[in-house]
Amino acid sequence: MRLSRLLAVPAGYLAVEAGVAALVHRLRPDFPWLVTARDTAPAIAPALVDRHVARSFDPELGWCRRPGERGTEPTDRGTTGYRLDGRARRHDPRLADGPAPVAAFGDSFTFCRLVDDDQTWPHQLGRLLDVGVANYGVGNYGLDQALLRLERELPTLESQVVIMGVVPETIARVHSYWKHFFEYGNVLAFKPRFTLDPGGLTLHPSPIRAPGDYATYHARLPEITALDPFHAAKFRRDVLGFPYLPKLVRRGQRHLPVLGHLLTGLGRGPQRRERARRAAFGVVLRDNARWTRRLYADPAARRLLAALVERFATVCRTAGKHPVLVVVPQLADLDRADGGTAHQRTFAELGTVLPVVDLTTRFRREPDRTALYTHGRLGPHCGPHGNALVADALGPVVRDLLRPPAASHR
Repeated sequence: MRLSRLLAVPAGYLAVEAGVAALVHRLRPDFPWLVTARDTAPAIAPALVDRHVARSFDPELGWCRRPGERGTEPTDRGTTGYRLDGRARRHDPRLADGPAPVAAFGDSFTFCRLVDDDQTWPHQLGRLLDVGVANYGVGNYGLDQALLRLERELPTLESQVVIMGVVPETIARVHSYWKHFFEYGNVLAFKPRFTLDPGGLTLHPSPIRAPGDYATYHARLPEITALDPFHAAKFRRDVLGFPYLPKLVRRGQRHLPVLGHLLTGLGRGPQRRERARRAAFGVVLRDNARWTRRLYADPAARRLLAALVERFATVCRTAGKHPVLVVVPQLADLDRADGGTAHQRTFAELGTVLPVVDLTTRFRREPDRTALYTHGRLGPHCGPHGNALVADALGPVVRDLLRPPAASHR
């Protein structure tokens, strides 16, 4: 009897392990943010590479939108549409082929996902100032990639004012070399990155310089993991495998609510499954925001970010242009325990280098945050009202920079 009871304990444990393994195996195809050991060096299907090459692959930047691209995106407020002009800038109904005294570079919060072309903040800023504003934003860019795109566009850039738009998470994005190690499942997103040493910034080109490199990236994995700090610090800690239970407990703040939300959608209709997926993805975004907060407490990470901002300012001024930095918080930033003050302090200090417009305080004062953001499959982005607030905050700063200097009197 005693032996049978003793045997029941490991048998029960193994049964639970088997149940968790089966659950992860079932959930993972629709939720790639649950990672297992095989995700350390996943196979990348040739068909996936072919689509990526046709749509966005860029050997210098990692990825970039194509001239003439069009698309639609479903949101909780209906379907939105976008298109790109012949220079791979987001179409602006006001701009057409006219001059653009202002240019905006940055990420998806600059491109303004999930709203129509006439609801972006660059469009609303242009309408406010009665000038053309060219939108060079690209989804998931860090400050580093946006800066490199600016440097590539600079020889033909007619704009007097250059706005760099970032989200606070940019401090994490500039440390990534393969986004898959921070945004699990984003296996096509290899990118260039800068490192900072006593001699200044060093650019490390993307490890994928040609489409064929995707098939052989495994050979460069030691170099990739060495240049991407998230592989050891984040990704490996979140890998699920036998024994599952210790891993679930160790990262319970992330794994348990993710699994709990996804379980509520199993066997349900499409709407219920999508609500469950969105709730689980919200846990992932909040966990990423915690990693972002840690980086703002890391002096070395702040120095790298500052060096990139300084390079942006220098590049603009050397070309006779005025630099402006705008910081737009993601919804997870407003929910952070520190209230976003960590990144606010860092960007306030950078105000000695260039004009900085940080929307965090303004967004936190908004009584109805649901009016600020529109939700899509890859998380919330600013809706028309949030973009209007960005344009209003930038208006006075950009207007002063566009104003010609007063004539001197003798």
